[in-house]
Amino acid sequence: MKKSIIMVLLLSGCASQGVDRTSQNQLIKRYYASVNSEQKVTLSSEVGTGIAAGAGFGFVDNLDGNSEEMLGGAIIGGLVGGLFTALFEGGNTAYQYNLYAVDEGDFTVIQKQKLDKNTKCVLVNSANKITLTPIDNSYCIR
Repeated sequence: MKKSIIMVLLLSGCASQGVDRTSQNQLIKRYYASVNSEQKVTLSSEVGTGIAAGAGFGFVDNLDGNSEEMLGGAIIGGLVGGLFTALFEGGNTAYQYNLYAVDEGDFTVIQKQKLDKNTKCVLVNSANKITLTPIDNSYCIR
């Protein structure tokens, strides 16, 4: 019985292929754009802030102990804070795409997803989040 309940819970957690919930009540704009250039960029990171916050919390949590406990709490808190921040952020590598669309003009999109180096034309879905989908070059002829 317990195995059945666990299996149902695990299967109910699977994501559906429906419309993204963040797209509710949002204007979704779709257009074609030519890829003019691409470059690899490094995103800023808040891991240092996570370490500092975790260390502060660990230190304060052990104020009722001796100095070794406070130091140990700060070290463990810093490690945990930095680790969770790094996991939440993901990698620091992203890609900057300089694009051109007839109605939009020149614009830039920065995203973690790397497009194939031969991609010259993309479908831009602009809502709460921008997504670029490679498509046939015939859609982007100027």
